Amino acid sequence: MNYRFLFTSIILAGLLVPAGVLAADDGWSHGSLFSAPNWLLEQFDDESREMSQMDYFGIKLQEPTPKPPTAMDHIKEGWAYLEGGNNKDALKSFEKALAINEASTEAWYGRGIALENQKRYLSAIDAYSKAVSFSRKPKDSWGPNAGKGRSCLALNQLENAKEAFTLAISQYEQSGEELPDELASMYRGLAKVLEMMGDYDGAQEALEKAG
Repeated sequence: MNYRFLFTSIILAGLLVPAGVLAADDGWSHGSLFSAPNWLLEQFDDESREMSQMDYFGIKLQEPTPKPPTAMDHIKEGWAYLEGGNNKDALKSFEKALAINEASTEAWYGRGIALENQKRYLSAIDAYSKAVSFSRKPKDSWGPNAGKGRSCLALNQLENAKEAFTLAISQYEQSGEELPDELASMYRGLAKVLEMMGDYDGAQEALEKAG
């Protein structure tokens, strides 16, 4: 008998066993012509996952280091809190911004608003004054001066309120901004101050400008 032929036939017969003939728990994969041990496929899977975390040269990729928040990040967060009516968290955000950049007009202005909304008028006046001191353009200073005027009025500091509102209106007109509601609010504040000071004609004129 030709044993070499018989041996070759047995080997070929083993290779050509249809998928599914072997039991599912025999430790071999199924569904393909050339079955492979399950443990070998699992090793390939592990290696593939490992390679997916490497670059072209086989060096393991590093996760990017998260950047710390900037002063502007905290300022944006603070304004978002203000819009949501959360003055305490807004104040914390603006103070974090100031810890990074103590000369930020935006952070001092936001801090002033958060304090004013909590009726902490003296602290608000201080924050608004700091915002004005660091501002370089009229568009950056009319808002803080308007806030200072409101806070001074709340404390019955009429002369200071008059000065702040008058300056805020002048700076607003120089800024070229188009915010009629804000301008009207400043004129109404000035009118109230003038009325309390007994300047009824000036108060009436301010009200007319407020529309």
